Amino acid sequence: MQGFQSWKITRRAWLLGAAVCVSPLSALAAAPSEIDLTSGVEPGDVAKVDAVLEVGGVLKFKNKDDVKTLPTTVAARFAYEEKQLSIEGERASVRVYRKAEADVSVNQKPSSSSLRTDRNIVLARAGEGAPEMLSPIGRLSADELELIQIPANSLLVEALLPGKKVAVGDSWKHDDALLCGLLNLDAVASSDVQSTLAEVLDGAARIELKGTVNGAIGGVATEFELAARYKFDVKARRITWVALLLKEKRSIGHVEPGLEMQARVQMLLAPCNEPTELAEIDPAALETIGVPGALLIGYESLGGRFGFEHDRRWHVMSDRDGVLSLRMVERGELVAQCNVTAVALSDPSKHPTLSQFQADVRRSLDKNFGQFVRVSESANTNGHVVFRAEAIGQVEELDITWIYYLVQNAEGRQVVLAFTCEKELLPAMGDADQAIIATLRFLEPAATASQPTLAPVVR
Repeated sequence: MQGFQSWKITRRAWLLGAAVCVSPLSALAAAPSEIDLTSGVEPGDVAKVDAVLEVGGVLKFKNKDDVKTLPTTVAARFAYEEKQLSIEGERASVRVYRKAEADVSVNQKPSSSSLRTDRNIVLARAGEGAPEMLSPIGRLSADELELIQIPANSLLVEALLPGKKVAVGDSWKHDDALLCGLLNLDAVASSDVQSTLAEVLDGAARIELKGTVNGAIGGVATEFELAARYKFDVKARRITWVALLLKEKRSIGHVEPGLEMQARVQMLLAPCNEPTELAEIDPAALETIGVPGALLIGYESLGGRFGFEHDRRWHVMSDRDGVLSLRMVERGELVAQCNVTAVALSDPSKHPTLSQFQADVRRSLDKNFGQFVRVSESANTNGHVVFRAEAIGQVEELDITWIYYLVQNAEGRQVVLAFTCEKELLPAMGDADQAIIATLRFLEPAATASQPTLAPVVR
């Protein structure tokens, strides 16, 4: 037996040696000492992208002095063509979605979400954090934005490459800006994520990525463990496949639950001809990428009574019993709150006056009222009358500013909005109330009468 093993080893060595002697050039071509991992993808190139996202874990909510967890699963599917762009030297793209849908289960209660067909063209631009994404056709909803902003954004995958020649076994570290974009983070505190060229076989380089990231999303601390593989087509000079596994632990924030999740993303990317929808996009529409006003989110109340647009710092907390509640959070700090109530008049022919509105506001604030700072009457972009009353006062020795609006149309339908903000946080709030008021519109006949709602004090 031992002699047989020795014969096998000797014969194998002879065959290997013969192979080297007969065809040294072919052997070197099959296993080059170094390979250039520089992307050949340029602005104007178009790729067909197919991706799936699977998520499982728990959402975490504060429940008095305890934390409540809800089991959660997500299964999402995406298909789109993406054209690479360059805007002011930054990576950007325009996409036409054929599919963007997700099945969600929270605490065994199923729901689904999808991208509207009249929002299927999306612009994306890499920034300091998560890529900015918007539709030039119309405002995305918060749910639509959350749906399409998945980890391993295809806009950024080519940035995983080192842009130089490397040998099998060589590694390179990924910078914080790229990790922010790939994981939709605001900032990275620490990271050891790196990629390694594992092998080159049949014209494809197989690369492995792993590491941990500590960062923040919406000012909330989060931790990631990452493991991924991706393939680089040596001839086409582009990444054709990405598979990412990530584990995340995120703290509970002011507007978002905490979570402990595991997610898998698989993505196929292949060059293709430019579809008609992308070729026909007005170049002027692409200039909206990065314009602050273009990033507004559209919202329609669950009761179908009104709709408006708001900046991305506002988050809907609840929409029930005729009252919509929003909170503004900037880098993890709770800045302001807004309550919105649709009001049905008993006699639509009798419109309230500005002085009557002031009296209603003062009555709502009761003992917390100090004085009015300014009161005005104007019209918004939809032609609706707008009453505004800004008041100051104190709640538990905190200086508070309230800004009340009454928006009414010619038929007597009304919406009352109450913004609450600590005086020292007013600069942070800025004019974030203005976009909501300017774009507010009426959708369905109001059904419930109500009085202006006093917004809870922001802590």
